[in-house]
Amino acid sequence: MDISAFEKNYLQIPSPVVELFDPLWNEQDIRLFFKRDDLIHPTVSGNKWRKLKEYIRIAQDNPKKGIISFGGAYSNHLYALAFVGQMLQIPCIGIVRGEELSSKSNPYLSQIEAMGMELYFVDRDYYRKKEVPNQLKSEDYWIIPEGGYSSLGIDGMKALVDEIQHVIQPDFLISAVGTGTTILGLAKYSKVNTMGILCLNNEMEIKEHVHEFQFELPKLQLVKDYLLGKYASRPPELVAFCDLFEKHHHIAIEPTYTGKMMYGVYDLLKKKYFPAGSTLVCIHTGGIK
Repeated sequence: MDISAFEKNYLQIPSPVVELFDPLWNEQDIRLFFKRDDLIHPTVSGNKWRKLKEYIRIAQDNPKKGIISFGGAYSNHLYALAFVGQMLQIPCIGIVRGEELSSKSNPYLSQIEAMGMELYFVDRDYYRKKEVPNQLKSEDYWIIPEGGYSSLGIDGMKALVDEIQHVIQPDFLISAVGTGTTILGLAKYSKVNTMGILCLNNEMEIKEHVHEFQFELPKLQLVKDYLLGKYASRPPELVAFCDLFEKHHHIAIEPTYTGKMMYGVYDLLKKKYFPAGSTLVCIHTGGIK
């Protein structure tokens, strides 16, 4: 199966854009839309497919032994890559942070291995170098950086912007920020106000990426006020917010990325940060609750 057939037969592309209603922003004459990229696929959800797509296309057009990528013990990126590799019969290898781990350490890793991905567990110092283990010859594989972060991953966001602008012309595009791939792609291709809610304390790293790719992104804003503790922590107020959001809007969000983004958006709306009459589009980047 080639990548076009996979996308057509298994993925919901384009994903829906839905409007959310709440007195909080209705009284400010603000319209808020949610880009439901979480509905693309149960496994390859959110921005995972958009960051992987060009890599998979290259791997199919120029076959090597397979694909190597990197991730932690609960990596949505590796999980999605393992599934795509299984479906398209592309051998995949995952370099996992934590030499104390094994495929039986959690259900994520067990399922990743069951889908056919070969796992290598390395210590954290080695992992930081993002190097391929010596027993593997990196030139024999396509290498996908951690989280899909690269110019290819960034360019994968063009389709996301096009899908949104086909439906509505927003004043603000808003996304959670992990590696920065999604927010940089949105800022590059949308040319509108682009706000990234930081989910880990990496503001300087994201700004270095802007210089690295020689981007001019005058309308990109990074907000670091909603880190709410360490990465992937689950403070009670954030978990309660995610539960209340789901109850009110019937959309599940998780506290690591999309939940943290919406927590920040709600707070900014309470502070009347956005000009009255603005149209906001928030990106649901998927993730497991």
